[in-house]
Amino acid sequence: MEIPSQILLIRLSSIGDILLTFPAIQALQHNHPETAIDFVIAREYQDVLTPVRHLLRNIIIYDKTKTGSETRRIRRIIREKRYPLIVDLHNNLRTRQLTLLQKGTVHRFQKHQLRRFCFVKWRWNVFNYPPVWRRYLSTIPLNLSDAAFHITEYKHKPAVISRLEADIPTPAEKRPVILIYPGARHFTKRWLPDYYQKLITLILEHTDYTIILGGSQAEAADNQRLAAIAPHRITDTSGKYTLSENFTLVSLCDLLISNDSAPMHIAALLGKPQIAIFGNTVRQFGFYPENPHAKIMEDNSVICRPCSHIGFEKCPKGHFNCMRNITPEQVFETLRHLLVGIVN
Repeated sequence: MEIPSQILLIRLSSIGDILLTFPAIQALQHNHPETAIDFVIAREYQDVLTPVRHLLRNIIIYDKTKTGSETRRIRRIIREKRYPLIVDLHNNLRTRQLTLLQKGTVHRFQKHQLRRFCFVKWRWNVFNYPPVWRRYLSTIPLNLSDAAFHITEYKHKPAVISRLEADIPTPAEKRPVILIYPGARHFTKRWLPDYYQKLITLILEHTDYTIILGGSQAEAADNQRLAAIAPHRITDTSGKYTLSENFTLVSLCDLLISNDSAPMHIAALLGKPQIAIFGNTVRQFGFYPENPHAKIMEDNSVICRPCSHIGFEKCPKGHFNCMRNITPEQVFETLRHLLVGIVN
């Protein structure tokens, strides 16, 4: 199609899904710098776009608490802007309402919900698609050649770096800084707290690495228990930094360990060495870290995986073997191999 003068991208939530739109934004700006890019996002997630804010003309904030009136307001903005191309990367009832009867051409992200359901319900592996970020790219009907997953144009603010460096000790002899995010939104995506405790103990006993704990304010109590293992070598930053500041925090560390959660995507976007621990989810869903420096820890012998593409508040089978079978010793050995180049 003809290159549009402006394009509207829509992805209201959640953190990981929004992060996976970054390659599309970067590719649009690189291949079609003359095209202005606007983005519709839910109010509580607007900070996620900070690393790519300089590539966007406008960010249109959607307040979910206002329901019908907010939908009418956003629809009016879209109508007045007369976007020739609208790309709905969320594709739910709310975003369909936002784009209803708009004059521009609308392209929607295909979720393949029926195939995903068959995969989860009966383990029929009919959901083996390219990673989600590539599917976002293919939803945009423009030539986006040379698109890559890694963010190459992000400029960290010096003031933010100075603030964060206070939490990252810099010893005279450089030692790796390991950033650990033990949390995740759903229980079945969280590696066991006792396993994180054992892993941290192994790191402390066998290395002189520095450990940083990250997470939200809601995860602070759990992180504080982990930090108490060795307060002089572990710094807890949970709830201390904004979403965009956590992006910078990941960039300053040498390796990240996390569950299948938003920090995993941040590390992958930055090309950082990382270990991602997968429980009830599987890489076929397309949310795995496409990063040459990433190691995914999962047990493919657990026949009830995947039990959900999102997660549950308890294991449906009661045994939670998808996480229990991944031992702290296995993760520690993977960590040592990943850090060989840094240590040496």
